[in-house]
Amino acid sequence: MKLTRILVVFVIVVLAGRFGMGSDSRVVVELSVANQSPSVPSSANWGWWNPSKYPDSWDPDEDASFGVADARMLVSNRTYTVILAGEWYPTLDAIGTYDIENSDDPVVDSLSLKTSIYDLGLGMWLGKNERNGGMPWIGVTYMDIDEQVYTTPPPDSGFVDSSKRANSGLWGVVAGVDGSITVWSSLDVTGRVLVRWATGTRRASISSQDPAGGTGDVTVSDSIDSWMWGLDIGLRWHATRSFQIEAGWRLRDRSLDGGPASFGGPQIKAAFEF
Repeated sequence: MKLTRILVVFVIVVLAGRFGMGSDSRVVVELSVANQSPSVPSSANWGWWNPSKYPDSWDPDEDASFGVADARMLVSNRTYTVILAGEWYPTLDAIGTYDIENSDDPVVDSLSLKTSIYDLGLGMWLGKNERNGGMPWIGVTYMDIDEQVYTTPPPDSGFVDSSKRANSGLWGVVAGVDGSITVWSSLDVTGRVLVRWATGTRRASISSQDPAGGTGDVTVSDSIDSWMWGLDIGLRWHATRSFQIEAGWRLRDRSLDGGPASFGGPQIKAAFEF
């Protein structure tokens, strides 16, 4: 369902660009794949992603993960550019343990956190041509964050397994600057910086199974927000007039204000112009 909504918005943006901006509009589609490595700070405190709750052991999985990192569509006329973008992050996984009374074994929590982010913005290119200059832009952002925790108590504790799930749909603002400089006839140095802030409701559902075989569900909600910033830098080759490929590095720091992690790694980006 989410993918369908994204495709519909993409079509709307293209049509708006073609009919609203005029027949001379320029459409560029960018797709990036990256080998992103998470870095989890000990000070993280976002939802259930909180290392301080596990004094006995906290073991996050910080192995790099390769996959689609972002996709952007830019529809431009001679003055303004409409930007539609999505970013996807590797799932954060961790194991946390803590002791309880009257048991020789610890309680084990298996945690995961998955995030996708969508932006809709408006920018203006400032420069002497399409390859030399910068584009400040601002817009709205939506963060979709899913959390899961599976709890396994020790066999001698008398407790039973339980699970918790939470979803946070956060709306906010995003701002950034894209830029490029030609260093050779077909090569450009490119860069991007951005910052996001969003707030909204986090809804959590807690399920447990009692020894008699029944289940119990409790649903709670609270307000939550998220800050982050990002940086891209790369070298772009203009293979043809309508196709470019770029190699570089990306960083997305979501550890601000107790956020769960930062992500960084090499990326390859392809751009198609229509």
